[in-house]
Amino acid sequence: MTLIATVLVGALMVGVVPKVTTMFENMQQELPWYTALLIFVSDTLAAYWWLVFGSIGLGIYFFRRWKATPAGRLIWDRFMLRVPIFGRLNLLVAVARFSRTLSTLLASGVALLPAMDIVKSVLENVQLESVVKTAIGSIREGESIAEPLRRSGYFPPMVTHMIAVGEKSGQLEQMLQNVSRAYEADVETRVTALTSLLEPLIIVVMGGMVAFIAMAIIMPLVQMNQFVQ
Repeated sequence: MTLIATVLVGALMVGVVPKVTTMFENMQQELPWYTALLIFVSDTLAAYWWLVFGSIGLGIYFFRRWKATPAGRLIWDRFMLRVPIFGRLNLLVAVARFSRTLSTLLASGVALLPAMDIVKSVLENVQLESVVKTAIGSIREGESIAEPLRRSGYFPPMVTHMIAVGEKSGQLEQMLQNVSRAYEADVETRVTALTSLLEPLIIVVMGGMVAFIAMAIIMPLVQMNQFVQ
């Protein structure tokens, strides 16, 4: 839908709007600001479309280069955990993946420290990998699993509490499975809600853009008709 909306608006701005707005050039009255803005954007896209697409391409290229650096990856991954709406979703996915993988490894007989090291590599987030790496060092020094995760501030209190209970009761694998099931269900619910909201949001945005273009073209014609009368 986003692709269709982009193509539709682009076709209107480059192919249709210039033909319609040429009649406004000989008008002696001042055009509304939104019509002047529409003409400016349309003329710019028609004349410099190659520059616009080239700039977008270069922006994507340099962003990917920056993101590939250790500092860029860290900044981006931190941002992805704090961005509104999606940040919480990314964290829930990582926590569910952490809990499910660690539970499976421990149930398969893998020792805790090697299991934590394996789990670190499946999180796909440098910031959370750093948290788990710090936790591994703390566990080597005799600390519990839950405490360094709690200190990091990234793992939700419920997760660290259930891990602490699992450590004390000797049912860590079962507690991790419970955490993973709860957070996987939460992720599924949030994704379903976001998906159901995305389609009408795209329709509203696309309709608003088309309505703006139509208003910017029609209103000067109405004003011109009133002026003639």
